[in-house]
Amino acid sequence: MKDSAPIDALPQPQGHGNARKLIWLALVLAVGSGVHFALQGIIQSGDAEMRKGPDLARLEKMESTDPARAVRVRAGMVKYESSCRLCHHRLGIGGKFTPAIAGRPEDWVITMLEVYRSGSQVGPLTNLMAPWAAELSDEDIGNLAAYISTL
Repeated sequence: MKDSAPIDALPQPQGHGNARKLIWLALVLAVGSGVHFALQGIIQSGDAEMRKGPDLARLEKMESTDPARAVRVRAGMVKYESSCRLCHHRLGIGGKFTPAIAGRPEDWVITMLEVYRSGSQVGPLTNLMAPWAAELSDEDIGNLAAYISTL
């Protein structure tokens, strides 16, 4: 019977370990993101109402009755669409894992965003919310509060 070489002594392919790890990491992140957003009902929703954008008719009416507030609401809408809509839905109704924020008073929205921005632990979703809030300026927070209060 021949002696077999220990497994460690066999030649190992070089240079592919890191690439393989990166591919697996990318796959896990892609699947995890897809599952999250599918559960939120955001991606490929069969409901056309779920895919609509903001209520521009309401905003146009506000521009004719209260132009100063409308400027803040429009700026908040733009920020909301790029930062908040993915998790909180276009109507601010939240999802399976995120709270509803529609119609919350401006003071409440400002307080919550400032607390998240400070890095304080608010609840189980702080780790998801804090990085988004950290990027917001005081002006962004005021504009978002104005918009969210109109939802």
